[in-house]
Amino acid sequence: MRGGHYAPTISSLKTMKHSVLIKCFLVLLTTGLWVSSMPPYNVAESAYVLFVPLLLWVSTSPNWKSVTVVGLCSAFFSWLLLFVWLRHVTYIGTIILSFYLAFYALAWIYFVRFMWPRLLKKGYVARTFGSLSVAGAWVFLEWLRSYMIYGTPMAPLALSQWQRPVILQVSAWTGAYGVSFFLIFFNCCIALAFFRLIQNRREMTVSRWFNTDFYTGVGSLLLLFFIFIQCIPNNLNNERESFDVAFVQPNFQPLKEWDPFANSERLAVLETEFRRVGLLDFDTLLLPEAVTANPVLGDYDTLHFFESWAQELQSPILSGNTAHIEDSLVWYNGVFKISATSGLDLAFYAKRRLVPFGEYVPFPFDGLLKSFGAAQGSFKKGDSLSLIPMTLNGHTFAFGSLVCYEDMFPDLARASVLGGADVLFVATNDAWYGEEGAAHFHAAHSTLRAVENRRPVLRSGNAGWSGWIDAFGKVRFILTDSTQSIYFRGSGATTIHVNKSWSQRKSFYTERGDWFVGVCLLMALTGYLIILKTKHQATVSESSLCSSINS
Repeated sequence: MRGGHYAPTISSLKTMKHSVLIKCFLVLLTTGLWVSSMPPYNVAESAYVLFVPLLLWVSTSPNWKSVTVVGLCSAFFSWLLLFVWLRHVTYIGTIILSFYLAFYALAWIYFVRFMWPRLLKKGYVARTFGSLSVAGAWVFLEWLRSYMIYGTPMAPLALSQWQRPVILQVSAWTGAYGVSFFLIFFNCCIALAFFRLIQNRREMTVSRWFNTDFYTGVGSLLLLFFIFIQCIPNNLNNERESFDVAFVQPNFQPLKEWDPFANSERLAVLETEFRRVGLLDFDTLLLPEAVTANPVLGDYDTLHFFESWAQELQSPILSGNTAHIEDSLVWYNGVFKISATSGLDLAFYAKRRLVPFGEYVPFPFDGLLKSFGAAQGSFKKGDSLSLIPMTLNGHTFAFGSLVCYEDMFPDLARASVLGGADVLFVATNDAWYGEEGAAHFHAAHSTLRAVENRRPVLRSGNAGWSGWIDAFGKVRFILTDSTQSIYFRGSGATTIHVNKSWSQRKSFYTERGDWFVGVCLLMALTGYLIILKTKHQATVSESSLCSSINS
Protein backbone atom coordinates (compact mmCIF):
# COMPACT_ATOMS: atom_id res chain seq x y z
CA MET A 1 0.00 0.00 0.00
CA ARG A 2 2.79 2.39 0.87
CA GLY A 3 4.59 1.36 -2.24
CA GLY A 4 1.40 1.94 -4.25
CA HIS A 5 1.20 5.54 -3.08
CA TYR A 6 4.92 6.26 -3.21
CA ALA A 7 5.36 6.25 -7.00
CA PRO A 8 2.52 8.74 -7.76
CA THR A 9 3.81 11.04 -5.06
CA ILE A 10 7.28 11.16 -6.58
CA SER A 11 5.74 11.66 -10.01
CA SER A 12 3.62 14.51 -8.75
CA LEU A 13 6.62 16.20 -7.16
CA LYS A 14 8.58 15.93 -10.38
CA THR A 15 5.68 17.39 -12.32
CA MET A 16 5.30 20.20 -9.80
CA LYS A 17 9.02 20.95 -9.92
CA HIS A 18 8.94 21.05 -13.69
CA SER A 19 5.96 23.39 -13.65
CA VAL A 20 7.56 25.76 -11.16
CA LEU A 21 10.74 25.90 -13.21
CA ILE A 22 8.80 26.77 -16.33
CA LYS A 23 6.90 29.50 -14.50
CA CYS A 24 10.08 30.96 -13.05
CA PHE A 25 11.74 30.90 -16.45
CA LEU A 26 8.76 32.67 -18.03
CA VAL A 27 8.76 35.35 -15.33
CA LEU A 28 12.50 35.95 -15.68
CA LEU A 29 12.41 35.98 -19.48
CA THR A 30 9.39 38.28 -19.75
CA THR A 31 10.76 40.63 -17.11
CA GLY A 32 14.17 40.74 -18.81
CA LEU A 33 12.71 41.49 -22.24
CA TRP A 34 10.28 44.08 -20.86
CA VAL A 35 12.86 46.00 -18.85
CA SER A 36 15.60 45.84 -21.50
CA SER A 37 13.26 47.30 -24.13
CA MET A 38 12.68 50.47 -22.10
CA PRO A 39 14.93 53.45 -21.37
CA PRO A 40 17.58 53.73 -20.13
CA TYR A 41 18.52 50.28 -21.51
CA ASN A 42 17.01 50.97 -24.94
CA VAL A 43 17.13 47.52 -26.51
CA ALA A 44 14.12 48.42 -28.64
CA GLU A 45 14.12 45.08 -30.49
CA SER A 46 13.22 43.25 -27.26
CA ALA A 47 9.71 44.67 -27.52
CA TYR A 48 9.15 42.76 -30.80
CA VAL A 49 9.33 39.40 -29.02
CA LEU A 50 8.46 40.52 -25.49
CA PHE A 51 5.34 38.40 -25.09
CA VAL A 52 6.14 35.59 -27.54
CA PRO A 53 7.26 33.12 -24.81
CA LEU A 54 4.18 33.94 -22.73
CA LEU A 55 1.86 33.47 -25.72
CA LEU A 56 3.43 30.11 -26.56
CA TRP A 57 2.96 29.02 -22.96
CA VAL A 58 -0.67 30.16 -22.95
CA SER A 59 -1.15 28.03 -26.07
CA THR A 60 -0.94 25.00 -23.78
CA SER A 61 -4.06 26.22 -21.89
CA PRO A 62 -2.52 26.51 -18.41
CA ASN A 63 -4.91 26.77 -15.47
CA TRP A 64 -6.03 30.19 -14.29
CA LYS A 65 -4.02 30.00 -11.09
CA SER A 66 -0.81 29.53 -13.04
CA VAL A 67 -1.75 32.35 -15.39
CA THR A 68 -2.33 34.64 -12.40
CA VAL A 69 1.01 33.82 -10.79
CA VAL A 70 3.07 34.15 -13.97
CA GLY A 71 1.26 37.24 -15.23
CA LEU A 72 1.26 39.12 -11.94
CA CYS A 73 4.88 38.31 -11.10
CA SER A 74 6.15 39.18 -14.58
CA ALA A 75 4.40 42.54 -14.59
CA PHE A 76 5.22 43.40 -10.97
CA PHE A 77 8.95 42.74 -11.27
CA SER A 78 9.07 44.53 -14.61
CA TRP A 79 7.51 47.69 -13.21
CA LEU A 80 9.60 47.44 -10.05
CA LEU A 81 12.84 47.37 -12.06
CA LEU A 82 11.65 50.13 -14.38
CA PHE A 83 10.90 52.31 -11.34
CA VAL A 84 13.99 51.35 -9.35
CA TRP A 85 15.04 55.02 -9.29
CA LEU A 86 11.79 55.96 -7.54
CA ARG A 87 13.05 54.37 -4.34
CA HIS A 88 15.12 57.51 -3.71
CA VAL A 89 11.83 59.20 -2.89
CA THR A 90 9.73 56.37 -1.48
CA TYR A 91 10.36 52.63 -1.10
CA ILE A 92 6.77 51.79 -0.18
CA GLY A 93 5.38 53.98 -2.95
CA THR A 94 7.56 52.20 -5.52
CA ILE A 95 6.23 48.80 -4.44
CA ILE A 96 2.60 49.96 -4.32
CA LEU A 97 2.81 51.63 -7.74
CA SER A 98 4.45 48.57 -9.31
CA PHE A 99 1.82 46.28 -7.82
CA TYR A 100 -1.00 48.53 -8.97
CA LEU A 101 0.24 48.73 -12.57
CA ALA A 102 0.79 44.97 -12.62
CA PHE A 103 -2.97 44.41 -12.40
CA TYR A 104 -3.53 46.13 -15.76
CA ALA A 105 -1.11 43.69 -17.38
CA LEU A 106 -2.80 40.83 -15.53
CA ALA A 107 -6.19 41.86 -16.92
CA TRP A 108 -4.72 41.71 -20.43
CA ILE A 109 -3.16 38.30 -19.78
CA TYR A 110 -6.56 37.01 -18.60
CA PHE A 111 -8.02 38.20 -21.90
CA VAL A 112 -5.22 36.44 -23.76
CA ARG A 113 -5.79 33.22 -21.82
CA PHE A 114 -9.42 33.23 -22.88
CA MET A 115 -8.77 34.09 -26.52
CA TRP A 116 -5.47 32.55 -27.48
CA PRO A 117 -5.99 28.76 -27.17
CA ARG A 118 -9.22 29.11 -29.16
CA LEU A 119 -7.54 31.18 -31.89
CA LEU A 120 -5.04 28.43 -32.61
CA LYS A 121 -7.80 26.24 -33.98
CA LYS A 122 -9.05 28.92 -36.39
CA GLY A 123 -8.20 29.80 -39.96
CA TYR A 124 -5.90 32.60 -41.05
CA VAL A 125 -8.53 35.36 -41.15
CA ALA A 126 -9.87 34.47 -37.70
CA ARG A 127 -6.35 34.25 -36.24
CA THR A 128 -5.44 37.64 -37.68
CA PHE A 129 -8.57 39.27 -36.32
CA GLY A 130 -7.98 37.59 -32.98
CA SER A 131 -4.47 39.06 -32.89
CA LEU A 132 -5.95 42.48 -33.63
CA SER A 133 -8.35 41.96 -30.72
CA VAL A 134 -5.53 41.05 -28.34
CA ALA A 135 -3.58 44.14 -29.42
CA GLY A 136 -6.69 46.28 -29.05
CA ALA A 137 -7.23 45.07 -25.49
CA TRP A 138 -3.67 46.08 -24.57
CA VAL A 139 -4.13 49.58 -25.98
CA PHE A 140 -7.41 50.10 -24.15
CA LEU A 141 -5.82 49.13 -20.84
CA GLU A 142 -2.89 51.49 -21.50
CA TRP A 143 -5.36 54.30 -22.09
CA LEU A 144 -7.46 53.33 -19.08
CA ARG A 145 -4.59 53.51 -16.59
CA SER A 146 -3.74 57.04 -17.75
CA TYR A 147 -7.10 58.17 -16.30
CA MET A 148 -7.86 55.73 -13.47
CA ILE A 149 -7.15 56.73 -9.86
CA TYR A 150 -4.72 59.65 -10.23
CA GLY A 151 -3.51 58.77 -13.71
CA THR A 152 -0.44 56.60 -14.41
CA PRO A 153 0.34 56.97 -18.13
CA MET A 154 4.08 56.41 -17.83
CA ALA A 155 5.97 53.85 -19.92
CA PRO A 156 3.47 52.74 -22.54
CA LEU A 157 4.89 49.96 -24.68
CA ALA A 158 5.48 52.55 -27.42
CA LEU A 159 8.14 54.12 -25.20
CA SER A 160 10.49 51.27 -26.12
CA GLN A 161 10.73 52.76 -29.64
CA TRP A 162 11.59 56.31 -28.61
CA GLN A 163 14.93 56.08 -30.43
CA ARG A 164 13.30 54.58 -33.54
CA PRO A 165 11.68 57.50 -35.44
CA VAL A 166 10.80 55.18 -38.32
CA ILE A 167 8.39 53.26 -36.10
CA LEU A 168 7.01 56.32 -34.31
CA GLN A 169 5.51 58.22 -37.26
CA VAL A 170 2.15 56.45 -37.06
CA SER A 171 1.69 58.32 -33.75
CA ALA A 172 0.77 61.46 -35.72
CA TRP A 173 -2.50 59.68 -36.62
CA THR A 174 -3.14 57.25 -33.78
CA GLY A 175 -1.16 58.69 -30.91
CA ALA A 176 1.56 56.59 -29.29
CA TYR A 177 -1.15 53.95 -28.78
CA GLY A 178 -0.72 53.00 -32.44
CA VAL A 179 2.89 51.99 -31.80
CA SER A 180 1.88 49.91 -28.78
CA PHE A 181 -0.81 48.28 -30.92
CA PHE A 182 1.69 47.36 -33.62
CA LEU A 183 4.15 45.84 -31.13
CA ILE A 184 1.51 43.60 -29.54
CA PHE A 185 0.14 42.59 -32.95
CA PHE A 186 3.67 41.76 -34.14
CA ASN A 187 4.24 39.66 -31.01
CA CYS A 188 1.03 37.76 -31.75
CA CYS A 189 2.03 37.11 -35.36
CA ILE A 190 5.46 35.81 -34.36
CA ALA A 191 3.96 33.60 -31.65
CA LEU A 192 1.44 32.15 -34.13
CA ALA A 193 4.25 31.53 -36.61
CA PHE A 194 6.32 29.69 -34.01
CA PHE A 195 3.29 27.65 -32.95
CA ARG A 196 2.61 26.57 -36.54
CA LEU A 197 6.26 25.77 -37.07
CA ILE A 198 6.38 23.59 -33.95
CA GLN A 199 3.06 21.98 -34.80
CA ASN A 200 4.28 21.01 -38.27
CA ARG A 201 7.83 20.14 -37.24
CA ARG A 202 7.62 16.67 -38.77
CA GLU A 203 6.61 18.01 -42.17
CA MET A 204 9.70 18.48 -44.35
CA THR A 205 7.96 20.53 -47.02
CA VAL A 206 8.47 23.99 -48.46
CA SER A 207 4.95 24.99 -47.36
CA ARG A 208 6.00 24.51 -43.73
CA TRP A 209 8.24 27.57 -44.01
CA PHE A 210 5.71 29.66 -45.88
CA ASN A 211 3.96 30.94 -42.79
CA THR A 212 1.18 33.45 -43.41
CA ASP A 213 1.19 34.64 -39.78
CA PHE A 214 4.88 35.54 -39.99
CA TYR A 215 4.47 37.46 -43.22
CA THR A 216 1.48 39.29 -41.79
CA GLY A 217 3.70 40.57 -38.97
CA VAL A 218 6.42 41.54 -41.44
CA GLY A 219 3.80 43.25 -43.58
CA SER A 220 2.67 45.40 -40.65
CA LEU A 221 6.30 46.41 -40.09
CA LEU A 222 6.69 47.36 -43.76
CA LEU A 223 3.54 49.45 -43.44
CA LEU A 224 5.21 51.53 -40.73
CA PHE A 225 8.25 52.00 -43.00
CA PHE A 226 5.92 53.21 -45.75
CA ILE A 227 4.27 55.71 -43.37
CA PHE A 228 7.72 56.97 -42.38
CA ILE A 229 8.72 57.55 -46.01
CA GLN A 230 5.50 59.43 -46.66
CA CYS A 231 6.15 61.66 -43.62
CA ILE A 232 9.55 62.88 -44.82
CA PRO A 233 8.98 66.55 -45.73
CA ASN A 234 10.04 67.93 -49.10
CA ASN A 235 12.45 70.85 -49.23
CA LEU A 236 12.97 70.69 -45.49
CA ASN A 237 15.63 73.39 -45.43
CA ASN A 238 13.36 75.82 -47.24
CA GLU A 239 10.43 75.28 -44.89
CA ARG A 240 12.06 76.04 -41.55
CA GLU A 241 12.12 78.91 -39.16
CA SER A 242 14.87 78.84 -36.57
CA PHE A 243 16.00 80.45 -33.34
CA ASP A 244 18.80 79.86 -30.85
CA VAL A 245 18.25 78.79 -27.25
CA ALA A 246 20.59 78.45 -24.30
CA PHE A 247 20.19 75.92 -21.50
CA VAL A 248 21.42 76.32 -17.95
CA GLN A 249 21.55 73.09 -15.97
CA PRO A 250 22.28 74.05 -12.35
CA ASN A 251 22.29 70.51 -10.89
CA PHE A 252 20.92 71.62 -7.51
CA GLN A 253 20.50 69.03 -4.77
CA PRO A 254 16.80 68.20 -4.32
CA LEU A 255 16.83 68.01 -0.53
CA LYS A 256 17.15 71.79 -0.43
CA GLU A 257 14.39 72.31 -2.97
CA TRP A 258 12.20 74.36 -0.67
CA ASP A 259 14.82 75.59 1.80
CA PRO A 260 14.58 79.42 1.80
CA PHE A 261 18.05 79.68 3.31
CA ALA A 262 19.44 78.00 0.20
CA ASN A 263 18.05 80.65 -2.11
CA SER A 264 21.08 82.94 -1.93
CA GLU A 265 23.34 79.95 -2.66
CA ARG A 266 21.24 79.06 -5.68
CA LEU A 267 21.25 82.61 -6.99
CA ALA A 268 25.04 82.66 -6.73
CA VAL A 269 25.31 79.46 -8.78
CA LEU A 270 22.89 80.82 -11.37
CA GLU A 271 24.83 84.06 -11.59
CA THR A 272 28.03 82.14 -12.39
CA GLU A 273 26.26 80.12 -15.09
CA PHE A 274 24.60 83.24 -16.53
CA ARG A 275 28.01 84.87 -16.93
CA ARG A 276 29.21 81.81 -18.83
CA VAL A 277 26.15 81.52 -21.00
CA GLY A 278 26.40 85.25 -21.75
CA LEU A 279 29.39 84.45 -23.94
CA LEU A 280 27.14 82.42 -26.25
CA ASP A 281 24.77 83.57 -28.97
CA PHE A 282 21.12 82.83 -28.22
CA ASP A 283 17.64 84.31 -28.50
CA THR A 284 16.21 82.98 -25.22
CA LEU A 285 17.44 81.27 -22.07
CA LEU A 286 15.65 78.19 -20.69
CA LEU A 287 15.72 77.18 -17.01
CA PRO A 288 14.38 74.03 -15.30
CA GLU A 289 11.53 73.46 -12.85
CA ALA A 290 11.52 75.42 -9.55
CA VAL A 291 15.04 76.68 -10.22
CA THR A 292 15.06 78.85 -7.08
CA ALA A 293 13.95 78.04 -3.55
CA ASN A 294 12.02 81.29 -3.23
CA PRO A 295 9.23 82.12 -5.70
CA VAL A 296 9.93 84.42 -8.63
CA LEU A 297 6.43 85.81 -8.12
CA GLY A 298 6.12 86.65 -4.44
CA ASP A 299 9.76 87.28 -3.47
CA TYR A 300 11.31 90.64 -4.40
CA ASP A 301 14.98 89.58 -4.27
CA THR A 302 14.41 86.61 -6.56
CA LEU A 303 12.36 88.68 -8.98
CA HIS A 304 14.98 91.45 -9.06
CA PHE A 305 17.70 88.89 -9.76
CA PHE A 306 15.97 87.52 -12.85
CA GLU A 307 14.87 90.88 -14.21
CA SER A 308 18.41 92.25 -13.85
CA TRP A 309 19.91 89.33 -15.70
CA ALA A 310 17.29 89.46 -18.47
CA GLN A 311 18.42 93.05 -19.04
CA GLU A 312 22.08 92.06 -18.85
CA LEU A 313 21.69 89.24 -21.36
CA GLN A 314 19.28 91.25 -23.53
CA SER A 315 17.24 88.08 -23.99
CA PRO A 316 14.01 86.80 -22.47
CA ILE A 317 14.30 84.11 -19.81
CA LEU A 318 11.80 81.24 -19.73
CA SER A 319 12.03 79.69 -16.30
CA GLY A 320 10.42 76.93 -14.39
CA ASN A 321 9.64 78.47 -11.01
CA THR A 322 6.98 79.00 -8.36
CA ALA A 323 4.50 81.71 -7.48
CA HIS A 324 3.17 82.61 -4.05
CA ILE A 325 0.15 84.84 -4.16
CA GLU A 326 0.32 87.57 -1.49
CA ASP A 327 -2.03 87.21 1.50
CA SER A 328 -2.71 83.60 0.48
CA LEU A 329 -1.38 80.17 1.34
CA VAL A 330 -1.74 79.09 -2.29
CA TRP A 331 1.33 78.22 -4.33
CA TYR A 332 1.67 77.58 -8.05
CA ASN A 333 4.32 75.54 -9.81
CA GLY A 334 4.73 76.77 -13.34
CA VAL A 335 6.66 78.49 -16.12
CA PHE A 336 7.38 82.22 -16.14
CA LYS A 337 8.62 84.63 -18.80
CA ILE A 338 11.01 87.42 -17.81
CA SER A 339 11.69 89.80 -20.70
CA ALA A 340 14.61 92.20 -21.05
CA THR A 341 12.33 95.24 -21.40
CA SER A 342 9.15 94.65 -19.39
CA GLY A 343 10.41 92.23 -16.73
CA LEU A 344 8.21 89.48 -15.29
CA ASP A 345 5.06 88.67 -17.26
CA LEU A 346 2.28 88.27 -14.68
CA ALA A 347 0.42 85.93 -17.04
CA PHE A 348 2.27 82.69 -16.29
CA TYR A 349 1.62 79.00 -16.92
CA ALA A 350 0.43 77.08 -13.85
CA LYS A 351 0.94 73.34 -13.77
CA ARG A 352 -2.28 71.51 -14.70
CA ARG A 353 -1.50 68.00 -13.41
CA LEU A 354 -0.03 68.02 -9.90
CA VAL A 355 1.90 65.12 -8.39
CA PRO A 356 -0.33 63.34 -5.83
CA PHE A 357 1.14 63.22 -2.32
CA GLY A 358 3.96 65.45 -3.53
CA GLU A 359 2.34 68.73 -4.54
CA TYR A 360 -1.08 67.97 -3.09
CA VAL A 361 -2.84 65.34 -1.01
CA PRO A 362 -5.74 63.81 -2.96
CA PHE A 363 -9.15 62.90 -1.63
CA PRO A 364 -9.85 61.02 0.62
CA PHE A 365 -6.38 61.13 2.15
CA ASP A 366 -6.43 64.90 2.65
CA GLY A 367 -8.93 64.77 5.47
CA LEU A 368 -7.27 61.74 7.03
CA LEU A 369 -3.83 63.32 7.15
CA LYS A 370 -5.25 66.60 8.38
CA SER A 371 -6.95 64.86 11.29
CA PHE A 372 -3.54 63.51 12.35
CA GLY A 373 -1.95 66.93 12.00
CA ALA A 374 0.28 65.89 9.10
CA ALA A 375 1.67 68.50 6.72
CA GLN A 376 -0.09 68.70 3.40
CA GLY A 377 0.88 70.01 -0.03
CA SER A 378 -0.60 73.41 -0.76
CA PHE A 379 -0.03 73.76 -4.51
CA LYS A 380 -3.02 74.70 -6.64
CA LYS A 381 -3.38 73.35 -10.14
CA GLY A 382 -3.80 75.58 -13.13
CA ASP A 383 -6.87 75.46 -15.34
CA SER A 384 -5.58 77.24 -18.45
CA LEU A 385 -3.18 76.55 -21.33
CA SER A 386 -1.53 79.95 -20.75
CA LEU A 387 0.52 79.89 -23.93
CA ILE A 388 3.59 82.13 -23.73
CA PRO A 389 4.33 84.22 -26.88
CA MET A 390 8.04 84.57 -27.68
CA THR A 391 9.48 86.78 -30.45
CA LEU A 392 12.73 85.10 -31.42
CA ASN A 393 14.95 85.79 -34.43
CA GLY A 394 12.24 87.90 -36.04
CA HIS A 395 9.52 85.26 -35.67
CA THR A 396 6.79 84.90 -33.07
CA PHE A 397 6.25 81.47 -31.52
CA ALA A 398 3.63 80.38 -29.01
CA PHE A 399 5.23 78.21 -26.33
CA GLY A 400 3.07 75.55 -24.70
CA SER A 401 4.46 74.64 -21.29
CA LEU A 402 4.60 71.34 -19.43
CA VAL A 403 6.08 71.00 -15.94
CA CYS A 404 7.62 67.95 -14.33
CA TYR A 405 5.87 64.74 -15.44
CA GLU A 406 3.13 66.50 -17.44
CA ASP A 407 4.75 65.40 -20.70
CA MET A 408 3.77 61.83 -19.81
CA PHE A 409 0.10 62.78 -20.31
CA PRO A 410 -0.79 62.85 -24.03
CA ASP A 411 -3.91 64.95 -23.47
CA LEU A 412 -1.99 67.87 -21.92
CA ALA A 413 0.44 68.29 -24.82
CA ARG A 414 -2.40 67.81 -27.31
CA ALA A 415 -4.51 70.48 -25.59
CA SER A 416 -1.61 72.96 -25.78
CA VAL A 417 -1.06 72.36 -29.50
CA LEU A 418 -4.80 72.40 -30.15
CA GLY A 419 -4.83 75.80 -28.44
CA GLY A 420 -2.15 77.14 -30.78
CA ALA A 421 1.26 76.12 -29.42
CA ASP A 422 4.07 76.13 -32.00
CA VAL A 423 6.66 74.75 -29.59
CA LEU A 424 6.38 72.62 -26.45
CA PHE A 425 8.63 73.42 -23.49
CA VAL A 426 9.17 70.97 -20.61
CA ALA A 427 10.68 72.30 -17.37
CA THR A 428 11.54 69.47 -15.01
CA ASN A 429 13.67 68.35 -12.09
CA ASP A 430 14.77 64.71 -12.05
CA ALA A 431 17.50 65.25 -9.44
CA TRP A 432 15.26 63.54 -6.90
CA TYR A 433 15.92 60.17 -8.52
CA GLY A 434 19.71 60.03 -8.70
CA GLU A 435 21.62 58.97 -11.80
CA GLU A 436 19.96 55.61 -12.45
CA GLY A 437 18.14 56.48 -15.65
CA ALA A 438 15.12 58.46 -14.49
CA ALA A 439 16.12 61.45 -16.64
CA HIS A 440 16.36 59.29 -19.79
CA PHE A 441 13.13 57.48 -18.87
CA HIS A 442 11.32 60.78 -18.45
CA ALA A 443 12.75 62.46 -21.56
CA ALA A 444 11.69 59.55 -23.76
CA HIS A 445 8.04 60.52 -23.23
CA SER A 446 8.71 63.91 -24.81
CA THR A 447 9.65 62.10 -28.02
CA LEU A 448 6.17 60.60 -28.19
CA ARG A 449 4.55 63.99 -27.60
CA ALA A 450 6.66 65.56 -30.38
CA VAL A 451 5.59 63.04 -33.03
CA GLU A 452 1.94 62.93 -31.92
CA ASN A 453 1.51 66.68 -32.33
CA ARG A 454 4.22 67.45 -34.93
CA ARG A 455 5.81 70.03 -32.67
CA PRO A 456 9.41 70.34 -31.47
CA VAL A 457 9.86 69.74 -27.75
CA LEU A 458 12.43 71.68 -25.73
CA ARG A 459 13.45 70.26 -22.34
CA SER A 460 15.30 71.94 -19.48
CA GLY A 461 16.26 69.65 -16.59
CA ASN A 462 17.85 70.57 -13.30
CA ALA A 463 20.16 67.56 -13.18
CA GLY A 464 20.04 65.93 -16.57
CA TRP A 465 18.56 65.74 -20.04
CA SER A 466 18.36 69.28 -21.30
CA GLY A 467 17.97 69.47 -25.07
CA TRP A 468 15.40 69.30 -27.85
CA ILE A 469 13.51 66.84 -30.06
CA ASP A 470 12.21 67.71 -33.52
CA ALA A 471 8.66 67.24 -34.81
CA PHE A 472 9.53 63.78 -36.18
CA GLY A 473 10.83 62.43 -32.89
CA LYS A 474 14.55 62.67 -33.57
CA VAL A 475 16.71 63.91 -30.70
CA ARG A 476 18.64 66.86 -32.12
CA PHE A 477 20.63 68.03 -29.11
CA ILE A 478 21.43 66.89 -25.56
CA LEU A 479 23.46 69.00 -23.15
CA THR A 480 26.42 66.91 -21.98
CA ASP A 481 29.82 67.45 -20.41
CA SER A 482 33.22 66.42 -21.79
CA THR A 483 32.56 62.79 -20.78
CA GLN A 484 29.17 62.75 -22.59
CA SER A 485 27.35 62.59 -19.26
CA ILE A 486 24.06 64.43 -18.77
CA TYR A 487 24.53 64.61 -14.99
CA PHE A 488 26.55 67.78 -14.46
CA ARG A 489 26.35 71.52 -13.81
CA GLY A 490 26.80 73.63 -16.91
CA SER A 491 25.27 75.40 -19.88
CA GLY A 492 25.12 75.29 -23.65
CA ALA A 493 23.30 76.61 -26.70
CA THR A 494 21.81 75.16 -29.87
CA THR A 495 19.60 76.09 -32.82
CA ILE A 496 15.93 75.07 -32.88
CA HIS A 497 14.19 74.46 -36.21
CA VAL A 498 10.42 74.76 -36.58
CA ASN A 499 8.85 73.25 -39.68
CA LYS A 500 6.48 75.85 -41.12
CA SER A 501 4.41 73.28 -43.02
CA TRP A 502 3.47 71.70 -39.68
CA SER A 503 3.38 74.82 -37.49
CA GLN A 504 0.59 76.14 -39.69
CA ARG A 505 -1.56 73.03 -39.24
CA LYS A 506 -2.19 70.18 -36.83
CA SER A 507 -1.68 66.45 -36.97
CA PHE A 508 -4.62 64.09 -37.29
CA TYR A 509 -4.08 62.96 -33.70
CA THR A 510 -4.07 66.53 -32.41
CA GLU A 511 -7.37 67.21 -34.14
CA ARG A 512 -9.11 63.90 -33.40
CA GLY A 513 -7.58 62.82 -30.10
CA ASP A 514 -7.84 59.23 -28.85
CA TRP A 515 -10.14 57.96 -31.60
CA PHE A 516 -7.87 54.95 -32.10
CA VAL A 517 -8.52 53.81 -28.52
CA GLY A 518 -12.22 53.52 -29.38
CA VAL A 519 -11.37 51.42 -32.43
CA CYS A 520 -9.16 49.18 -30.28
CA LEU A 521 -11.92 48.70 -27.72
CA LEU A 522 -14.35 47.78 -30.50
CA MET A 523 -11.88 45.22 -31.90
CA ALA A 524 -11.32 43.71 -28.45
CA LEU A 525 -15.05 43.40 -27.71
CA THR A 526 -15.87 42.05 -31.16
CA GLY A 527 -13.16 39.42 -30.92
CA TYR A 528 -14.35 38.42 -27.47
CA LEU A 529 -17.97 38.08 -28.60
CA ILE A 530 -17.02 36.05 -31.65
CA ILE A 531 -14.98 33.63 -29.57
CA LEU A 532 -17.73 33.48 -26.95
CA LYS A 533 -20.33 32.68 -29.62
CA THR A 534 -18.09 30.06 -31.13
CA LYS A 535 -17.59 28.47 -27.71
CA HIS A 536 -21.34 28.44 -27.12
CA GLN A 537 -22.00 26.82 -30.47
CA ALA A 538 -19.36 24.20 -29.76
CA THR A 539 -20.97 23.44 -26.40
CA VAL A 540 -24.40 23.05 -28.02
CA SER A 541 -22.99 20.73 -30.68
CA GLU A 542 -21.25 18.59 -28.09
CA SER A 543 -24.46 18.35 -26.05
CA SER A 544 -26.45 17.33 -29.13
CA LEU A 545 -23.86 14.70 -29.96
CA CYS A 546 -23.98 13.26 -26.44
CA SER A 547 -27.79 13.13 -26.57
CA SER A 548 -27.69 11.25 -29.85
CA ILE A 549 -25.25 8.72 -28.49
CA ASN A 550 -27.34 8.16 -25.36
CA SER A 551 -30.46 7.63 -27.46
